Amino acid sequence: MLALAGVDEQSAPWRVEVTTYGGLSGRGAGAVKVRSGGEIEVVTLSGQRCERRLETTALAKLGQALRRARPTRWRSRYFMPDNPTGCCDQVSTTLAVIRGTGPAEKRFVTGWFDESRRLVPHDALALQEAAMDLALQDQGCAGKGREGRGKAR
Repeated sequence: MLALAGVDEQSAPWRVEVTTYGGLSGRGAGAVKVRSGGEIEVVTLSGQRCERRLETTALAKLGQALRRARPTRWRSRYFMPDNPTGCCDQVSTTLAVIRGTGPAEKRFVTGWFDESRRLVPHDALALQEAAMDLALQDQGCAGKGREGRGKAR
């Protein structure tokens, strides 16, 4: 479980956010925000933004990765000492875990470049991969709006 002082971790709402930028295109590899209520917002590689509600089993997989995560142990950034800016054409990934709301909100943020991925703790990578796996299910989300599963904005 997340050990967050002052936040009831069993009932507090949470969000997991993954954003990327850079790479050859400069646009990264997409982004995703997932809320504990099951709402997901995806930004695809092409920049299309979609929202939908996750099925319970999909949300449970992310929840499992979140329960195993230890964000208090993460560094704010992982990088190679000889390349702290991620040169050249690397994708930069930022992972945020937000637990609670208002004054009780706790925010944990880490990030890395492609080449420094091997330095990132396994729990952070597992959470990022679980969130991005959900996003990958929506890469064609523009066509899902009429089906009620996604809504293009």
